[in-house]
Amino acid sequence: MPPPRSAIIASYRQLYKAGLSSIQHSSPARFAIRDKIRAAFRNGAAVFSQQRADNTVEFLRTAARRKGIEHQVVRNLCLVHYWQVMGKKNRKIEGYETAYSSYYENIGLLNQSMELELR
Repeated sequence: MPPPRSAIIASYRQLYKAGLSSIQHSSPARFAIRDKIRAAFRNGAAVFSQQRADNTVEFLRTAARRKGIEHQVVRNLCLVHYWQVMGKKNRKIEGYETAYSSYYENIGLLNQSMELELR
């Protein structure tokens, strides 16, 4: 049975609010957080896990409180997203799509080990 719509909307809002505070509302990263959360909820709402969403919110809140490894992970996620979007607009490089395979693999391993939903 899928979770109720109200739980999904509440998780979306919590993730968005925690994401914005983790990057301190900085301008380019704000749009990366927005785009990533939108895409995750539009494409992956069928496999929604409340536990993983709660763990991700806690990870983002920790990134907002301290400038430790959590903050660096979120910052790098935003930077990679920014350059992926800008790279697609500005230049066509051969093999561009395969350049991020190890990046996605590492994010997948981080998600698996910490029960997160970072994308």
